[in-house]
Amino acid sequence: MNNGIFIALLAAAAIALTACGKSEEPAKEMAAPETGAVEEQKSAVEQTMGSMKKEGQEATEATSKMATAAMEKGGEMADAAASEAGGLIQQAKDYIAENKIDLANGVMEQLRTLKGSLPESLQSQIDNLEQMLSSAQGSAE
Repeated sequence: MNNGIFIALLAAAAIALTACGKSEEPAKEMAAPETGAVEEQKSAVEQTMGSMKKEGQEATEATSKMATAAMEKGGEMADAAASEAGGLIQQAKDYIAENKIDLANGVMEQLRTLKGSLPESLQSQIDNLEQMLSSAQGSAE
């Protein structure tokens, strides 16, 4: 009886070893991908990267154009503010010369609002007007 069990164990071991050997081969085949598939994936990745690079360049160009347009618009707005301030400065001078102190004060309020956005040359003219207005107010009293 012992011989019968021994033979049964040997047969089971032989079947198990044979089955293990067969299951390893397909695993090895699956682990090594086909060269063609790898090349296709590599090509797809390169195309995607190229497309992303192009889109990134286009976005950079668009942003640059928008920034340039904004700077031009800002320059136009600064020029308009300077032009407006020039007219207001002349108006304030006229009102001070005519001794119309209340009207000169109203114009000076507008100039004080604009002063921070104006070039230094106009800011100094506004400062001079402030002194002229103070002198005119002192002599009017």
